[in-house]
Amino acid sequence: MSRFEGRAALVTGAGRGIGAATAMELAKGGCALALNDVDADRLNESAAALRAQGVKVTTHLGSVMESDFIDRFVAEATDEHGKIDLLANNAGGGPPMTPWAEFAKSEFAHFRAIFEMNFFTQAMLLHALLPGMIERGYGKVVCVSSISAVLGQESGSAYASGKLALHALVSSVSKEVARFGVNVNAVVLGNPPHPSRTPDRQAYLDKMSHFDRVGRLEEFGKAIAFLLSDDASYISGAAIPVDGGLIAPRLNE
Repeated sequence: MSRFEGRAALVTGAGRGIGAATAMELAKGGCALALNDVDADRLNESAAALRAQGVKVTTHLGSVMESDFIDRFVAEATDEHGKIDLLANNAGGGPPMTPWAEFAKSEFAHFRAIFEMNFFTQAMLLHALLPGMIERGYGKVVCVSSISAVLGQESGSAYASGKLALHALVSSVSKEVARFGVNVNAVVLGNPPHPSRTPDRQAYLDKMSHFDRVGRLEEFGKAIAFLLSDDASYISGAAIPVDGGLIAPRLNE
Protein backbone atom coordinates (compact mmCIF):
# COMPACT_ATOMS: atom_id res chain seq x y z
CA MET A 1 0.00 0.00 0.00
CA SER A 2 1.34 3.43 -0.95
CA ARG A 3 2.13 5.92 1.79
CA PHE A 4 -0.87 8.17 1.13
CA GLU A 5 -3.22 5.78 -0.63
CA GLY A 6 -6.82 6.58 0.25
CA ARG A 7 -5.92 10.07 1.49
CA ALA A 8 -6.90 13.42 0.02
CA ALA A 9 -4.87 16.57 0.58
CA LEU A 10 -5.52 20.25 0.09
CA VAL A 11 -2.39 22.16 -0.96
CA THR A 12 -2.27 25.95 -1.23
CA GLY A 13 0.28 27.85 -3.30
CA ALA A 14 0.58 24.68 -5.37
CA GLY A 15 1.43 26.30 -8.70
CA ARG A 16 5.16 26.42 -8.10
CA GLY A 17 7.90 26.26 -5.50
CA ILE A 18 7.37 24.57 -2.16
CA GLY A 19 3.66 24.00 -2.73
CA ALA A 20 4.26 22.21 -6.03
CA ALA A 21 7.13 20.19 -4.55
CA THR A 22 4.97 19.13 -1.61
CA ALA A 23 2.12 18.13 -3.91
CA MET A 24 4.53 16.01 -5.96
CA GLU A 25 5.75 14.12 -2.89
CA LEU A 26 2.15 13.47 -1.88
CA ALA A 27 1.23 12.33 -5.39
CA LYS A 28 4.15 9.90 -5.47
CA GLY A 29 2.62 8.34 -2.38
CA GLY A 30 -0.78 7.93 -4.03
CA CYS A 31 -2.53 10.93 -2.48
CA ALA A 32 -5.47 12.61 -4.22
CA LEU A 33 -4.98 16.37 -4.43
CA ALA A 34 -7.00 19.57 -4.33
CA LEU A 35 -4.65 22.28 -5.56
CA ASN A 36 -4.94 26.03 -5.13
CA ASP A 37 -3.06 28.95 -6.63
CA VAL A 38 -3.80 32.48 -7.84
CA ASP A 39 -2.09 31.94 -11.21
CA ALA A 40 -4.09 29.80 -13.65
CA ASP A 41 -1.17 28.89 -15.91
CA ARG A 42 1.04 27.78 -13.03
CA LEU A 43 -1.82 25.87 -11.44
CA ASN A 44 -2.68 23.99 -14.62
CA GLU A 45 0.96 23.17 -15.35
CA SER A 46 1.45 21.80 -11.85
CA ALA A 47 -1.78 19.79 -12.07
CA ALA A 48 -0.71 18.19 -15.35
CA ALA A 49 2.59 17.03 -13.86
CA LEU A 50 0.80 15.58 -10.85
CA ARG A 51 -1.84 13.76 -12.88
CA ALA A 52 1.03 12.00 -14.63
CA GLN A 53 1.61 10.27 -11.28
CA GLY A 54 -1.77 8.59 -11.69
CA VAL A 55 -3.65 10.39 -8.91
CA LYS A 56 -6.86 12.39 -8.90
CA VAL A 57 -6.18 16.13 -9.04
CA THR A 58 -8.67 18.98 -8.84
CA THR A 59 -7.75 22.64 -9.30
CA HIS A 60 -9.22 25.60 -7.45
CA LEU A 61 -8.19 29.02 -8.74
CA GLY A 62 -8.47 31.91 -6.30
CA SER A 63 -6.99 33.83 -3.38
CA VAL A 64 -6.94 32.34 0.11
CA MET A 65 -6.81 35.92 1.35
CA GLU A 66 -10.59 35.95 0.76
CA SER A 67 -12.73 34.13 3.31
CA ASP A 68 -15.58 33.59 0.83
CA PHE A 69 -13.20 31.84 -1.55
CA ILE A 70 -11.84 29.64 1.25
CA ASP A 71 -15.34 28.48 2.17
CA ARG A 72 -16.10 27.70 -1.48
CA PHE A 73 -12.72 26.03 -2.05
CA VAL A 74 -13.06 23.74 0.96
CA ALA A 75 -16.67 22.87 0.11
CA GLU A 76 -15.83 22.06 -3.52
CA ALA A 77 -12.71 20.07 -2.63
CA THR A 78 -14.57 18.08 0.01
CA ASP A 79 -17.41 17.36 -2.41
CA GLU A 80 -15.08 16.28 -5.22
CA HIS A 81 -12.81 14.11 -3.06
CA GLY A 82 -15.32 12.98 -0.44
CA LYS A 83 -13.12 14.26 2.38
CA ILE A 84 -9.94 16.20 3.06
CA ASP A 85 -7.50 14.37 5.32
CA LEU A 86 -4.39 16.52 4.94
CA LEU A 87 -3.66 20.23 4.67
CA ALA A 88 -0.40 21.65 3.35
CA ASN A 89 -0.97 25.24 4.47
CA ASN A 90 1.66 26.81 2.25
CA ALA A 91 0.34 30.06 0.76
CA GLY A 92 1.95 33.26 2.05
CA GLY A 93 4.73 35.65 1.18
CA GLY A 94 5.08 39.36 0.77
CA PRO A 95 6.54 42.21 -1.26
CA PRO A 96 10.26 43.00 -1.53
CA MET A 97 11.88 43.82 1.81
CA THR A 98 11.20 47.34 3.04
CA PRO A 99 13.25 49.06 5.79
CA TRP A 100 11.13 49.98 8.80
CA ALA A 101 11.95 53.67 8.40
CA GLU A 102 10.25 53.56 4.99
CA PHE A 103 7.55 51.16 6.11
CA ALA A 104 6.57 53.44 8.98
CA LYS A 105 5.91 56.28 6.55
CA SER A 106 3.36 54.24 4.60
CA GLU A 107 -0.24 53.53 5.53
CA PHE A 108 -0.51 50.89 8.27
CA ALA A 109 -2.78 48.95 5.94
CA HIS A 110 0.41 47.90 4.11
CA PHE A 111 1.76 46.21 7.26
CA ARG A 112 -1.64 44.68 8.00
CA ALA A 113 -1.95 43.18 4.51
CA ILE A 114 1.41 41.38 4.73
CA PHE A 115 0.67 40.13 8.24
CA GLU A 116 -2.74 38.86 7.17
CA MET A 117 -1.26 37.13 4.12
CA ASN A 118 1.09 35.15 6.33
CA PHE A 119 -1.18 34.47 9.31
CA PHE A 120 -4.89 34.90 8.70
CA THR A 121 -4.88 32.96 5.43
CA GLN A 122 -3.56 29.89 7.24
CA ALA A 123 -5.77 30.46 10.29
CA MET A 124 -8.86 30.68 8.06
CA LEU A 125 -8.02 27.38 6.40
CA LEU A 126 -7.66 25.71 9.79
CA HIS A 127 -11.03 27.18 10.76
CA ALA A 128 -12.61 25.75 7.60
CA LEU A 129 -11.03 22.29 7.61
CA LEU A 130 -10.56 21.23 11.23
CA PRO A 131 -14.26 20.56 11.95
CA GLY A 132 -14.37 17.87 9.26
CA MET A 133 -11.12 16.33 10.47
CA ILE A 134 -12.39 16.27 14.05
CA GLU A 135 -15.67 14.69 12.97
CA ARG A 136 -13.86 11.91 11.08
CA GLY A 137 -11.28 11.43 13.83
CA TYR A 138 -8.31 11.92 11.53
CA GLY A 139 -6.33 14.80 10.08
CA LYS A 140 -2.86 16.17 9.58
CA VAL A 141 -1.97 19.82 9.08
CA VAL A 142 1.36 21.43 8.27
CA CYS A 143 1.64 25.22 8.31
CA VAL A 144 4.58 26.65 6.41
CA SER A 145 6.60 29.17 8.42
CA SER A 146 10.04 30.72 8.05
CA ILE A 147 13.23 31.21 10.00
CA SER A 148 12.24 34.88 9.99
CA ALA A 149 9.76 33.96 12.73
CA VAL A 150 12.63 32.82 14.95
CA LEU A 151 15.45 35.17 13.98
CA GLY A 152 13.45 38.21 12.91
CA GLN A 153 13.98 39.73 9.51
CA GLU A 154 15.57 43.08 8.90
CA SER A 155 13.31 45.03 6.54
CA GLY A 156 10.68 42.30 6.86
CA SER A 157 8.93 42.94 10.17
CA ALA A 158 5.37 42.35 8.95
CA TYR A 159 6.30 39.05 7.31
CA ALA A 160 8.26 37.82 10.34
CA SER A 161 5.47 38.83 12.72
CA GLY A 162 2.85 36.94 10.72
CA LYS A 163 4.98 33.81 10.62
CA LEU A 164 5.69 33.93 14.37
CA ALA A 165 1.96 34.24 15.07
CA LEU A 166 1.59 30.96 13.17
CA HIS A 167 3.79 29.22 15.74
CA ALA A 168 1.48 30.27 18.57
CA LEU A 169 -1.54 29.14 16.55
CA VAL A 170 -0.02 25.73 15.85
CA SER A 171 1.04 25.21 19.45
CA SER A 172 -2.37 26.21 20.80
CA VAL A 173 -4.63 24.43 18.31
CA SER A 174 -2.61 21.21 18.45
CA LYS A 175 -3.40 20.88 22.16
CA GLU A 176 -7.12 21.06 21.47
CA VAL A 177 -7.40 18.66 18.54
CA ALA A 178 -4.96 15.87 19.44
CA ARG A 179 -7.65 13.91 21.29
CA PHE A 180 -9.62 13.79 18.03
CA GLY A 181 -6.77 12.20 16.08
CA VAL A 182 -5.56 15.40 14.43
CA ASN A 183 -1.90 16.48 14.26
CA VAL A 184 -0.97 20.12 13.67
CA ASN A 185 2.64 21.17 13.06
CA ALA A 186 4.68 23.87 11.40
CA VAL A 187 7.82 23.69 9.30
CA VAL A 188 10.26 26.55 9.74
CA LEU A 189 11.90 26.89 6.35
CA GLY A 190 15.20 28.56 5.61
CA ASN A 191 16.99 29.33 2.36
CA PRO A 192 14.58 27.84 -0.19
CA PRO A 193 15.24 28.89 -3.78
CA HIS A 194 13.40 32.10 -4.62
CA PRO A 195 13.26 33.85 -8.01
CA SER A 196 13.24 37.38 -6.56
CA ARG A 197 16.28 36.94 -4.30
CA THR A 198 19.30 39.03 -5.28
CA PRO A 199 22.65 37.27 -5.86
CA ASP A 200 24.20 39.10 -2.89
CA ARG A 201 21.37 38.02 -0.60
CA GLN A 202 21.62 34.45 -1.85
CA ALA A 203 25.37 34.35 -1.29
CA TYR A 204 24.85 35.62 2.26
CA LEU A 205 22.27 32.93 3.02
CA ASP A 206 24.40 30.21 1.44
CA LYS A 207 27.32 31.17 3.68
CA MET A 208 25.10 30.98 6.77
CA SER A 209 23.89 27.49 5.84
CA HIS A 210 25.89 24.61 7.32
CA PHE A 211 25.85 23.07 3.85
CA ASP A 212 26.97 26.20 1.99
CA ARG A 213 24.11 25.97 -0.49
CA VAL A 214 20.49 26.77 -1.12
CA GLY A 215 17.91 24.19 -0.10
CA ARG A 216 16.37 22.10 -2.87
CA LEU A 217 12.61 22.28 -3.34
CA GLU A 218 12.24 18.53 -3.01
CA GLU A 219 13.99 18.66 0.37
CA PHE A 220 11.31 20.99 1.71
CA GLY A 221 8.54 19.01 0.03
CA LYS A 222 9.75 15.74 1.55
CA ALA A 223 9.85 17.27 5.04
CA ILE A 224 6.28 18.54 4.75
CA ALA A 225 5.09 15.23 3.30
CA PHE A 226 6.68 13.36 6.20
CA LEU A 227 4.72 15.43 8.73
CA LEU A 228 1.54 14.78 6.75
CA SER A 229 2.16 11.03 6.85
CA ASP A 230 1.35 8.44 9.50
CA ASP A 231 5.10 8.12 10.09
CA ALA A 232 4.75 11.39 12.05
CA SER A 233 1.80 10.18 14.13
CA TYR A 234 3.40 11.16 17.47
CA ILE A 235 4.54 14.62 16.38
CA SER A 236 2.21 17.54 17.06
CA GLY A 237 2.46 21.15 18.19
CA ALA A 238 6.00 21.37 16.84
CA ALA A 239 7.71 24.03 14.75
CA ILE A 240 10.44 22.04 13.04
CA PRO A 241 13.34 23.81 11.31
CA VAL A 242 14.14 22.68 7.77
CA ASP A 243 16.81 25.26 7.14
CA GLY A 244 20.23 23.76 6.53
CA GLY A 245 21.22 24.83 10.04
CA LEU A 246 20.54 28.55 9.59
CA ILE A 247 18.93 28.86 13.03
CA ALA A 248 21.99 27.23 14.64
CA PRO A 249 24.80 29.81 14.18
CA ARG A 250 28.30 28.90 13.05
CA LEU A 251 30.04 30.53 15.99
CA ASN A 252 33.54 29.36 15.05
CA GLU A 253 33.64 31.69 12.04
